[in-house]
Amino acid sequence: MRINAIIVDDHVLFAEGLVALLKEVDEPQVEVIHVSQDGEDIFRWLNKRRVHLIFLDLNLGKVNGLDLIEPIKKEAPDTRIIVVSGYSDGNFVKKAFLNGADGYVLKGSPLAELRLGILTVMEDNTFMGKGVQVTARSTDKKDKNRYAYRQTRAMDSYALLNDLTKREQQILELITQAYSNKEIARKLYISDQTVSVHRKNIMRKLGVSNTVSLVKVAQSLSISQ
Repeated sequence: MRINAIIVDDHVLFAEGLVALLKEVDEPQVEVIHVSQDGEDIFRWLNKRRVHLIFLDLNLGKVNGLDLIEPIKKEAPDTRIIVVSGYSDGNFVKKAFLNGADGYVLKGSPLAELRLGILTVMEDNTFMGKGVQVTARSTDKKDKNRYAYRQTRAMDSYALLNDLTKREQQILELITQAYSNKEIARKLYISDQTVSVHRKNIMRKLGVSNTVSLVKVAQSLSISQ
């Protein structure tokens, strides 16, 4: 069987390397018919060609790969999706599978593992590569490792932003635009108290204790761009 595949990854060297690796796989035969840097053009390909498999990165710059999974599955339910990512954290893994991913493999995995993943998902089974964490990290306020965890991710805006819910990201963007809790509440049709709870959760997740620090972190994450 020949598998038509698309690679979605904004790192050109990695994508080219993956194309070269896939050419070394004799069975199944994988033909990469397209490489996309942001995933925005893949729906045209889904309508034009039968795509059996998509290798999807998560951090695509301005595009969140997690948000592409559901639309892809809606457009092409039979297309299999293997997330190929550098993120092993259980939060990402859980979101990916909940959104409809069929497999999850870490970048740097050996070719044999990737081949096994391809075979597994093409047989309509779920595949999870070695090193992928099944359990999301604790969100307990008493977790002593929270600060250290945030520090290790401080330079990774994608990871930090994905710790926030969609609503929290929305509220954070409005906070950076200097809207008050009451103004945010009116804009989002929610109560002041709800905004206040969200604000406290955002500050806790980002490891800050005041609004000034919160805005600085938000700006460093380019949340308002």
